[in-house]
Amino acid sequence: MEKSKKNKINQAVNLVEELSWLLEDKKNISLKETVLLIKDLLNDDSSQQVNMFDIKSKRLNKNVLVGILPQLFQDNELFKSPNDILDFAENVLKIKMSRKSKRSRKEYIGLIVCEVPKLNDTQLNHLSKSLENIVGNDSKIKKIKEAKKQPNFSWNDAIIKLSKL
Repeated sequence: MEKSKKNKINQAVNLVEELSWLLEDKKNISLKETVLLIKDLLNDDSSQQVNMFDIKSKRLNKNVLVGILPQLFQDNELFKSPNDILDFAENVLKIKMSRKSKRSRKEYIGLIVCEVPKLNDTQLNHLSKSLENIVGNDSKIKKIKEAKKQPNFSWNDAIIKLSKL
């Protein structure tokens, strides 16, 4: 790789690294991990070209979910009680949590978010893209809220239907 190109990439990495420090307490997505991945690519002698899309999407999908889930779970209409959050975690994320401990809403959110990095990468790819598509769209959130009032509501079905729209 030519020296001027490598210097520009290093400058970009430094900028992203500094931004990550500024944004760390504002977001749950770790930009530091992204910077480390880019640095690894630069240090890899076998790579002739650095392609930003070659960064492992599996790790980024987990980071996307870690950022999206707290925002989603804090919607009091969508998740009226901690049990609603636990139902989502069990049915969609396949995370089993004890209901006996009677924790607060925020405690359950924190525990679920901490479990996300342990989840299966293949399952998370589709889920993180679907949730990212739904969370930013008020009309889709409204449709989920309406569907949730139905007796046979299924999180998986709702996510699948809305991600196709």
